Amino acid sequence: MIHPIPPTADSTCPMPVLRYNYAMRLFYFLLITFAALIIAVVAMAMIVSGGQTTASIRIATLAQDVLLFIIPSILSAIKMSPLPASLLCIDRRPSFPITIIAIIAMICSIPAMDMLVEWNENIRLPESLGTLESWMRYSEDNAAAQVEMMLGGTSTADLIIDILIVGVLAGFSEELFFRGTLQRLISSGRVNHNAAIWITAVLFSAFHMQFFGFFPRLILGAFFGYLLYWSGSLWLPALLHAVNNSIVVYTLWHGKLHPDTDINSWGSDSTAIIICSILLTAAAIYILKNINKSRNGVTQ
Repeated sequence: MIHPIPPTADSTCPMPVLRYNYAMRLFYFLLITFAALIIAVVAMAMIVSGGQTTASIRIATLAQDVLLFIIPSILSAIKMSPLPASLLCIDRRPSFPITIIAIIAMICSIPAMDMLVEWNENIRLPESLGTLESWMRYSEDNAAAQVEMMLGGTSTADLIIDILIVGVLAGFSEELFFRGTLQRLISSGRVNHNAAIWITAVLFSAFHMQFFGFFPRLILGAFFGYLLYWSGSLWLPALLHAVNNSIVVYTLWHGKLHPDTDINSWGSDSTAIIICSILLTAAAIYILKNINKSRNGVTQ
């Protein structure tokens, strides 16, 4: 059964007509995702069954992105709507001004985000939860070791491969799943767009199972969600996600080549720089929001 959904006045990516009611749409999405998760876990286990190497972890990551994120998103969109590309917001490009300002916002936010990363990494749980904290830090160390192994050596070829896998593919696949599919389906009911964005951001951060990076990833997820909402195009948050991941990859790669230098702080140890970072980022976000408001002629 087709359920026509009237586009909201402040939406730059109007919701197309959708099949099924709201509860059934979420049910089918969860069902498809659960099936994909089982297939992805089995495939990844088979890939690394001979031992974890740089090559096997890279291939396993490719399998995860395709099987767990891309295919379920496409299947869900096809099942939910006769216009799947419109549902995913991949049928339109972001405007040039909003793209440039979004990039400026991300660059300006780096010192403030680095400060947030450092704060999150240094969180200590109460002594009564010491066992839980030990397990979480052990999990983080294992994840970091896997990432280091996946990133491989210090050659330019290693850097390019890692940017393609961790930057471009992961950035696109995760945005397709979380913002293009999950956020859009949540907002296809009576859920306020702000709530849909933050619910998706929480799930996005929780999925990575890294508590000591939860809050920076939560803020990034919300930023990507608003970029989709303001631009009406999934390509903008996918681009910024890829840029963010690529910066991380380059930083780690550069650190291997030059272990005595630290390009990871970006001024996060300077109060003045952090304040400027917050103010400039807030200004850029304000402009982004008002570009969307002026395009739609509504008050948000």
